[in-house]
Amino acid sequence: MKTIALFNPASGSVSADGGERLKVELEKSGIRGADIIQTDSNDFVGQLKSVAAQNPDLFVVWGGDGTLKGALETVGQISPNLLLLPGGTMNLLPRSIHGEKPWEQIIADVLVAPKRKMLPAGKANDELFFCAMMAGAPARFAEARESLRKGDLVKAAAEARVAIDTLNTLHLDARYGDGYSFGGGQLPTTSVIGAVVGSLTKEGKGMEVAALASPTTGGALNVLWTSFFSDWRTAPGVTAVQASSLEIGSDEGGDIPVIADGEHIEAGPTVRVSFIEEAAQCLTAA
Repeated sequence: MKTIALFNPASGSVSADGGERLKVELEKSGIRGADIIQTDSNDFVGQLKSVAAQNPDLFVVWGGDGTLKGALETVGQISPNLLLLPGGTMNLLPRSIHGEKPWEQIIADVLVAPKRKMLPAGKANDELFFCAMMAGAPARFAEARESLRKGDLVKAAAEARVAIDTLNTLHLDARYGDGYSFGGGQLPTTSVIGAVVGSLTKEGKGMEVAALASPTTGGALNVLWTSFFSDWRTAPGVTAVQASSLEIGSDEGGDIPVIADGEHIEAGPTVRVSFIEEAAQCLTAA
């Protein structure tokens, strides 16, 4: 079996010896001689396309949500044997695919009984997201969190102040609907708006959009906290509805801060979000 594996040692839970650890786990499942390569931070997209062009029987990518999102965006429609392994901090994307299994168990289970899984996605302007996107203040808090993770306390503090200011000064309006129509309804004007897709929605399918009405710093942080560890819909002031489209605009007319699957994106003054039923595919255990 021709196997090529990429691993990102810069991801939250992938160690410097990740390549050796990955080789050991693959060999436990009977795969020997795999090409195990560190991700190229300068040209990850080109690296993904190069590997996919070799048509491996198994294409493994181990990293955080941003790394795995990049893999799905780039080769998720053309590489049928893509195996994504959790190596980040939150691991929202691999958890939505494999559940709470550790990466070692995922390898063992998938190689015993592999199954191709089609993944839905949302599309915020030109950027796909396979779990969630948030517009407004949470994007600023995420930037502060990333700086803190890198040990840059000064930058994290500055970004946290900007996030708090965003809560108080940014006013977002959002319309949602079905298909190409935004006539379904209006979300409350707020500085925090988001969307989740697939298994993260209340119904376990489609897309769910939400707004946090009149958020305070504590309220916004509470939503962020509950979104990581419990049902964010229980947080005070949350309005959530199923929808297939969402359009977000700012009263101020400036660029809207947005994060998609944990990655900051350049969105501009208007964010148009649509739902894609089958956006990419990957392997999971049957």
